[in-house]
Amino acid sequence: MQFNTMLATVFFISLLLASCGGGNDSAPYDGTWAAVYPALGKPSTITSTQTIICSTPAATLIIKDSAGTTIQTATCVTSNITSASGVPPTTTVIGTQSTEAYISVSIEASPGQKDVLNAIVNGVTHTGQCISTRACSAVSAAGDTLSLTR
Repeated sequence: MQFNTMLATVFFISLLLASCGGGNDSAPYDGTWAAVYPALGKPSTITSTQTIICSTPAATLIIKDSAGTTIQTATCVTSNITSASGVPPTTTVIGTQSTEAYISVSIEASPGQKDVLNAIVNGVTHTGQCISTRACSAVSAAGDTLSLTR
């Protein structure tokens, strides 16, 4: 009976480890990532007569066989503020502007060292490292950064 308990325990632990990804290390970066390219974003501004509200959410990047592509979009909404004496101010949207960053990445294993992240953002080369299978960053010659997290 004790042997059966030990055998069941070993089997259960092996099954648990296999379900946690313990069986396939050939593509440890495959999966869903959040890609952030801060150079794309613009600051929001608010004055007494106009607002420009900008947002740049992270782009969803699917990496398969250590490579993937995505598009990150920044959007700014411009509104005019009008007010009259005794009347609450009103805002009128006068325009929306979107800017996109086309992001392509590949991650190369570098045995004994940090794995290498190579990326192209809007035609500009970025290189960097992955500090783990959950976080990578790269920088261009001009100093623009790209970060990947999951």
